[in-house]
Amino acid sequence: MNILILTCNTGGGHNAVAAALTEEFRRRGADCTVLDGLSFISQKASKFVSRWHTRLYRHHPHLYKAGYMTAEEETGRAVPKNNPVDRYLARGARRLYRYLQAQRCDAVVCVHVIPALMMTMLRQNGGAAMPFCFVATDYTCSPTVGSCTPDICVIPHQELAEEFIRCGIAAETLLPAGIPTRSVFHAPPDRTAARRELELPAEGRHVLLMSGSIGCGPMTELARRLDELLPEGDYATVLCGSNRQMLYALQLRSLLRVQAVGFTSRVAQYMDSADLLVSKPGGISITEAACKGVPMLLADLVGGCETRNQAFFAAHGWAERCDTSAIADSALSLLADNARRQALAAVNDLMRAYKMLDLKLNDTLLNNIMILGLQHAVYPLEQDADTEKWEIP
Repeated sequence: MNILILTCNTGGGHNAVAAALTEEFRRRGADCTVLDGLSFISQKASKFVSRWHTRLYRHHPHLYKAGYMTAEEETGRAVPKNNPVDRYLARGARRLYRYLQAQRCDAVVCVHVIPALMMTMLRQNGGAAMPFCFVATDYTCSPTVGSCTPDICVIPHQELAEEFIRCGIAAETLLPAGIPTRSVFHAPPDRTAARRELELPAEGRHVLLMSGSIGCGPMTELARRLDELLPEGDYATVLCGSNRQMLYALQLRSLLRVQAVGFTSRVAQYMDSADLLVSKPGGISITEAACKGVPMLLADLVGGCETRNQAFFAAHGWAERCDTSAIADSALSLLADNARRQALAAVNDLMRAYKMLDLKLNDTLLNNIMILGLQHAVYPLEQDADTEKWEIP
C-alpha cells in the first residue's frame, strides 16, 4: 500500500500528528510519505503562509484571534465564486492530482484543512478516486473544515460529533478516534529516570512552561516572576520551541531557578519530569500531556481554536484554566495545592484510560484506511484515463 499524508508547516503540531500516523502505518507494513500540502500550491506560498502565521502567533495574537472569530462567523455563508483563495487551491489541486497519478497513491490522509480542501476539489471534479481521510487536530470544528468531503473524518471526541455535523460534515464519515499521538507519549511516566536523563534536580517540584513549537506568549516576564516567587528547592523550565529571540532573552536574564530550552525532541521526557505543566492550549500538545498524565494549567495566549480547546478540557476537569494576566500567581497557587494537582492527575489517569480506548479506535481508523486503500490498489483508476479531462473552477 502507498499512503500519502499531507500536513502543513504552520507549526509543529500537525507534523507531530503526521509522524504518529506514519509510525503506525509503517509498523503495519504500508509505504508512507509525508508532504507539506501547501508546497503543491508553491514553495513560495508555503513559506509565505508559514512565516506570516508565525509572526501573527508570536507578535499579534489579537489579530490572529480576530481573524479566526471572523472566519467562524462566516461559516455556512455563501462564498463568492472565483475568489483568490479558490484559485490558489485550484492550482495546488491540479499539481496534487498529477502527483497522486504518478505515485499511484492508494489513500490520502490530511492533518490540515488546506490540503483537505484541495482533496475535496479533486473529489468534486472526479479527480481523486482513492479514499481520503481528514484528521481534526483541535477540540472544535474549525472554520472551512465543514466544506471538506472526506471518506473518514477523525474527530477528537464523541461529544464533538454534533458540532461537526452542524458545520457540514456527513455523520456517517465521523470517527471519534481522538488525536493521534506518537508512541513515546503512551509510555508509562518515570519521573526519576526523566530527571536524570535531562540532568534536572532529583528533588523539588518542577514547573514546565510550554509555548508551542512556534514559541509565543509572555514567557520572559512569566519566567522572571517564577524565578522570584518559586519556593526554595522548586524550579521551572521554559520550552521555547523555534523562537530563538525568546530563548536568548531568557538566557540573558541569567535566571537562577528557571532554565530556558530551545527546540527539543524530548518533550515527552520533560512532561514526565514535571509536577505541573503551564501551557497554551494547542490541541496536539494538551492531548500529549493528557496521555502523560501531567496536571495542566492552560492560558489562552493566542485565541481562536485554542480558546475552544481550553474550554473543552476545563469543562471535563482535565485541566485548570487561568487568565493570561495572572499566569504566575495561578501556577504558584496550583503548585502549592497538592490536593488539586492530585485531582487533576487522577482525572488525567482517566484520560490515559480513555486514550487507550482511542488507540483501539485508531486501530479501526488505520484498518479502515488500509482496507479502503487496498480496494483502490485492486481497482485503481483506469490506466488510460485522460488526466486533464476534469476541471476545477
